[in-house]
Amino acid sequence: MNLTLIFASQAVETTQTVMIVILLALAIILTLYTIITLRKVGIAAKKVDYFFEDLTYKSEMLNATVDTVARVTNYADIFDAFAKRNVKSWVKVATKNKDVIYKLVDKLREFANSED
Repeated sequence: MNLTLIFASQAVETTQTVMIVILLALAIILTLYTIITLRKVGIAAKKVDYFFEDLTYKSEMLNATVDTVARVTNYADIFDAFAKRNVKSWVKVATKNKDVIYKLVDKLREFANSED
């Protein structure tokens, strides 16, 4: 009876040892997998950050282009109004571009005053 008890306790100890080794191996594998996954998430986050930074840069460039196109269109409208010699067109362009006209008048005043 004691012999059976000894074999049973050795079997339990062996089973526990095997289970501990298996659990440690699983823990190591899961830890490595987590580290690899976190690195991939970090790389993906950097790529997303670079993407948004690139979009911001391109939108800033696009804003300058749109501003330039708006100015060229404005000059084309002014030229068209003078070419048609239509007073209504002149008034329309003038009301649309009050700020530009004020700046132009100020520059003309500065130019006129500088030659005195």
